[in-house]
Amino acid sequence: MKKMARKMRQGRQSGFKPGMVVALVWGSSTVFSHTASAEQFDLGNGLRGSFDSSISFGMAVRTSSPNCAFIGQDNGGCASSDQVGIARRDPVNFNQSYDLTRLNQDNGNLNYKSGQVFSATLRGVHDLFLKAPDGWSGLMRAAWSYDFAADRTRYADLEPDARSHAVHDIRLLDAYVNKEFEIDQHPVRARVGNQVISWGEDIFIPGGINSINAIDVRRAHSPGVQLKEIFRPAPILSLNAEVAKGLSVEGYYQTRWNGYEFDPVGTFFSTSDIVGRGSTGAFLPTSLVNSVTGPLGLPPAPPGTVGDTGTRIIGINPSTGLPFNRQLSASELADPNLNPLYGPLVHSGSVIPRGVDRNPRNSGQFGLSTRYTFPDSGDELALYYIRYHDKIPFASIRVNQGATANPFGWQEIYLDYAEDRNLFGVSYNTRAGDWAFGTELSFRPKESTPIDPTIVSNPNNPYYCNADLNPANYRPTGYVCRGAVDQKKYQFHLTALNIFTPGGSFGGLLRALGATEGTFTSELAAAYYPDLDLNRGIPYSVASDYRSPTKLSSGLVAQIGVNYPAAFGGQASYAPDLSLSYGMSGVSASALPGFIQGAGAVVLGLTVDFKTKPATKMRVDYTHNYGGGLSNLSRDRDFATFSFTTSF
Repeated sequence: MKKMARKMRQGRQSGFKPGMVVALVWGSSTVFSHTASAEQFDLGNGLRGSFDSSISFGMAVRTSSPNCAFIGQDNGGCASSDQVGIARRDPVNFNQSYDLTRLNQDNGNLNYKSGQVFSATLRGVHDLFLKAPDGWSGLMRAAWSYDFAADRTRYADLEPDARSHAVHDIRLLDAYVNKEFEIDQHPVRARVGNQVISWGEDIFIPGGINSINAIDVRRAHSPGVQLKEIFRPAPILSLNAEVAKGLSVEGYYQTRWNGYEFDPVGTFFSTSDIVGRGSTGAFLPTSLVNSVTGPLGLPPAPPGTVGDTGTRIIGINPSTGLPFNRQLSASELADPNLNPLYGPLVHSGSVIPRGVDRNPRNSGQFGLSTRYTFPDSGDELALYYIRYHDKIPFASIRVNQGATANPFGWQEIYLDYAEDRNLFGVSYNTRAGDWAFGTELSFRPKESTPIDPTIVSNPNNPYYCNADLNPANYRPTGYVCRGAVDQKKYQFHLTALNIFTPGGSFGGLLRALGATEGTFTSELAAAYYPDLDLNRGIPYSVASDYRSPTKLSSGLVAQIGVNYPAAFGGQASYAPDLSLSYGMSGVSASALPGFIQGAGAVVLGLTVDFKTKPATKMRVDYTHNYGGGLSNLSRDRDFATFSFTTSF
């Protein structure tokens, strides 16, 4: 058994994909624009204000069935036992199977079938704005939601923490005090409190200059959500001042860190069972043992002998001698005395327990920008510097020689963040006829690029992470296998906006469609990692199937919409729109911008404004995800949404 344990430790296929932590949907179709209809009031003594509320109900239904290639074998899927891309390219250094990867990515896919409503959310957003004499003002915004369908899962119950965040949420968003004044006849604005700061020219594609505030990915996927709910306000002191005609400077200091909020594990949009609320660890499949015992001439164990916490385990219960025929908890699968496969063979469990995340410190985040508006053209040139801590995590592994939860001496897996990062940027915007253009270029000397040390099978590789039985190779107790390496990164954006008018560039299109107005918005972006080297044995892991990243990757998002006011003889206006996202080339080496060549989505939507008091709108969307092969975990998750919003 010791010989088998050593062989598993040296030649195992890890593949639970700790490096890939997020798959953002560019321009999420569920985001809903909203026109305020605030209640105005006057408290006297120059104190005035408004209270704006919007209440919405939205539903989302899955319209495509799970692809069995994205489902682990232990969970009834047909994920391959073959080696993934990086291991096929470099078998000397890496050993990794699709099946182990998919076992730790498939909960959200299994929990909802085609035709099932996976979200039915009642939500509210409330804004209180106050304006006082002498340039004082303030804003407080709160949001709440309750989802009646998220926890109606088919495969595995949501863990308590995941259910709590998926079903109900109450959150304070913006909450700041604003003071406007003059210094030497130049306007100055000071703001303190929870706020969102938007810099740069990007519109849809993340990863550029506009990175001060984290994104709530979970909210972005909720039907009926508004844009102002998606960015997470942070406690910031900001100052904006005009220093000369056309020249202004802005600076900020952030007093508390916050990061991206991800979809809870097991919910529809969750594509990682490691990242998000409710993660209990990473799980090793039956096929891993079979890959070792097969060459020894031993019969293979059937799928489901072990698995994850949703698998109906058919392995033998050591205490009864009968099959379990039930789901086992993470602690049971980690117990060598209960694990029905790894326990008898190597006296270990089949779990890498989830540890406590290591969040960055609160201090040390700030930024400075300067803008110049050219007097003749109105064009704007801006320069930026941002000092920040990572807001998107990577997964690190802590080693313990005495760990028995798995055969490799991995004590825990936890989310980790790098600190003291720098961003330098420049942007420019201009107009040409009826077009508005914006462009930006950012440079990060150190970008956290995800890696997965657990797939390294070569003990001489510096990223090797096993607590091997051979003292010359093992990592000592307490050793941390960091889940990222630093890479230089450049990112370029080009945006274009056109508001359709009968006499403008799209006048012919308006007339052909019988519409009175419309818009076209597009963004192209490219990411470049000049020092990316695929020949140094680095276990890059940003793609869900471990496809090797490329130095250059690019993608685009485009959206076109028209408006039909007072159509069909009524007062309501109808605004259909079409959105497209597409990975043009390459595979990004980091989570943002997240391009995968050929992968994208098409969204067809319709907004109906009933032109009533209170203001009432309806939104319907259909999203089709396509392309990207086995790298695109959204490819089998088409869905439709409906939302109804009233504002008062």
